[in-house]
Amino acid sequence: MKKKSPRLQLNIRLTPEQNELIKQKLEQTQISKTQLIIDSINNNPIYIIPNLEQTISQIKYLGNKVNELSNKIETKDENTEKLLQEIQQGCDEFWQLLKSLKQEKQKQV
Repeated sequence: MKKKSPRLQLNIRLTPEQNELIKQKLEQTQISKTQLIIDSINNNPIYIIPNLEQTISQIKYLGNKVNELSNKIETKDENTEKLLQEIQQGCDEFWQLLKSLKQEKQKQV
């Protein structure tokens, strides 16, 4: 059995400006401070995705509506047409979010 190497801890000193810059990047990227440092060391790209929370919320909304639709289809519910319209509207909003993401492009930190 291979023994795991112990984790090491890194302590660094920052100026207030450097600390503020890190805080801003963490807010924009929504990743942990550890992951930000590791990605930076490994030269991994770090992306700022605008409207990320709104996009995730829209994906969850569409998933719920699709589940609701599948249940209504199974039970042959009469309100299926209204639900289809709601899903179409949600897809349109999601499409607009994706277009805005494409226009802003993923900015590298």
